[in-house]
Amino acid sequence: MLDYHLTFLVVSGALLGVAGGGTAAAVVDVRSRRPSSAQLAVAAAVATIVALAIETRIDPVASGMFVAAGAAYVLGVIPVLCVSWVIVRALRETPKSSGLLYASDLAGAATGGVLGYLTIGTLGGQGLYGFVAATSLLAAAMLLAPRPARVPLRAGLAVVAITTTAVLSLWGEVLAPPRPGPFKSDSMGVPHEFARWDPLARVDVSRIGALGDPGHYAFLIDERYAGPRPPSLMMTLDMGAFTPIMMRAAPGELAVLDASILAAPYALAPRDAVLIVGPGGGIDVLNALRHGATSVTAVEVNRTEVALMRGPYADYSGGVYLDPHVHVFEDEARSFVRRSPDRYDVLAITVVDSFAALTAGAYALTENYLYTEEAMLDYLGHLTPDGVIAVTRWYRDPPAEIARTVGIAEGALRRLGNEHPDRSVAVLRYGLLGLVLVRNEPFMPLDMQRLRSFADQHAFTVALDPLAPSGALVDLANTESPPTDDKPFFFDTVALSDILAGRAQLPYGYAVLLTTLVLSLGMAGLLVLLPVYRGARVAGERTIPPGTVVALALGIGFIAAELVLLQRLTLYLGQPALALSIGLAALLGGAAAGSAVSPHIPADIRLSAVASALVLLFVLGGLPVLTIATLAAPLAIRIAIAALAALIVGMPLGTIFPRLVTRVGHPALVSWIWAVNGTASVVGATVGTIVALVGGFTLLGLVAVACYAVAAVFAPRPMRS
Repeated sequence: MLDYHLTFLVVSGALLGVAGGGTAAAVVDVRSRRPSSAQLAVAAAVATIVALAIETRIDPVASGMFVAAGAAYVLGVIPVLCVSWVIVRALRETPKSSGLLYASDLAGAATGGVLGYLTIGTLGGQGLYGFVAATSLLAAAMLLAPRPARVPLRAGLAVVAITTTAVLSLWGEVLAPPRPGPFKSDSMGVPHEFARWDPLARVDVSRIGALGDPGHYAFLIDERYAGPRPPSLMMTLDMGAFTPIMMRAAPGELAVLDASILAAPYALAPRDAVLIVGPGGGIDVLNALRHGATSVTAVEVNRTEVALMRGPYADYSGGVYLDPHVHVFEDEARSFVRRSPDRYDVLAITVVDSFAALTAGAYALTENYLYTEEAMLDYLGHLTPDGVIAVTRWYRDPPAEIARTVGIAEGALRRLGNEHPDRSVAVLRYGLLGLVLVRNEPFMPLDMQRLRSFADQHAFTVALDPLAPSGALVDLANTESPPTDDKPFFFDTVALSDILAGRAQLPYGYAVLLTTLVLSLGMAGLLVLLPVYRGARVAGERTIPPGTVVALALGIGFIAAELVLLQRLTLYLGQPALALSIGLAALLGGAAAGSAVSPHIPADIRLSAVASALVLLFVLGGLPVLTIATLAAPLAIRIAIAALAALIVGMPLGTIFPRLVTRVGHPALVSWIWAVNGTASVVGATVGTIVALVGGFTLLGLVAVACYAVAAVFAPRPMRS
């Protein structure tokens, strides 16, 4: 509904709920009338369904993104708070069992991460809400007092849990249809004929009229072209990025592709072998076949798209994915290119995101590993001697994305020893679209003569001539640092110094980030920390209660390490959802194992913190080297390596907090350090994103190491009984 890069907002809200559970346990549980743990579990289930109902009834276009995002933030806090309340209550009542309790909590979270990834394709987004509510209802059944009179109630809760999941899975699109935000392509209100949830993205297919509408790909075609234009459907990913599915009619009707800006690489020289990254609805594949390619390799990471093009929409598209000259691989592009032994005449990347979102700066926080210097090095290494890379992006004013792409290409060429990289990069423009052409060898006068002839024939313009590179595009490319795998923020095109100096408007992504920071700080201070501070100060007999600094450092350090680890794994595994699922499951699983064994290992908080800092330094520092060396390995092997790395990081990190709980002992102090730890994680999720934007993920990893070093220095002494 909103934007996938707002994951940090979800994490921040969930962690605020975790912290709030500690405060609720401290403030409410001391009263004679308090909700039972079973009642809290039922409340979590109800709050989950209510959140779904309200979120899908707030129109982000009419009410505004900040209202919709703020509502999602607050509604996401409540169910987590109820669950956290149950856990903290158990820790307060039996602190000596904190290792086992905390391990069980983390193990459940790890399992949930995997189940979410595995079931969203079957249950759908709404069904997954039902599944989450169902787990809380089943927990409520188990938390009821073990009396025979409770058996019917337990059975009733189980029936409601199953029914809720089934109803939302089968009729979720009717009961709670998602409302796309203002930066989504779907906001035009095009009718849908197909929708499917996928761990990578939700896929929708829209049709205008009986056969479709050629307008979906009109932005690629010379407006003066007067020949036939086959109709097309529109396939959208997460209701944002879109790709047309062109009806494959008579060969003569595909002449429309000759007037496409995508035909430029084929105007330079004959092309036999073509690699297409993200073929989507297949228009790039049709374009390659139209211009004589004998072997087209298409790498698509979204399995649902491939299944649709091979199944329900195979006839409409003329079986383009089934053509004997086309070889489709369900894989991540960086990994595929790295391990491919083949060389290509054309390597095409045509990614069409929401223009409105890009213009507003909504993607400023988005990482993209297709557009980094290291990625360009991989692409250049798989070209034939006359091969060319063709990258299509929006051409805005100023042309920030095109300039960044040029900068990435020139930076990669320099690293390959090219002393004049500007002679190997050309840019073609048509309206709001730009095509960046990159070669290993310089463009020769004959090459540019052919490119100019093609451009003049179709009213395109040569925006960057490698024989005489000059102009605003060159100046802009030379003033920016190109994205790297350590700072993969391709869409963050506004310099922080320009924002602070008032020379540039605050991008939407930054506005959401800062708003979240202020909102989370205010809510955490007033609703989480303040209510439990007095009791902790009295119990600890000092202004700063014991364990405060350690809990603060652990909260920031853990979330910082988690963010770095997940980003490294996103590059390694190629799928953000898979990296999130595997990374979180293994990290929390390792922490669970560390927590479970912590009571049986004779070590104090200081030693555990030092071990955590050393392990973080070793793993986060060595992981980039390991991932580069094994990026070409099959996905199953990469998943195993990723899980092992996250598991190793998690084990020492999970030993510290239960030892801190045991060390402070007093229930008021347990609630306090839980609240401080959760609040630090809430703020850390947002501040960590800012650190990564400014200094890269390596710097954020060093921040995580420093936090655990601080925890070692300020480890509290044992409290008096």
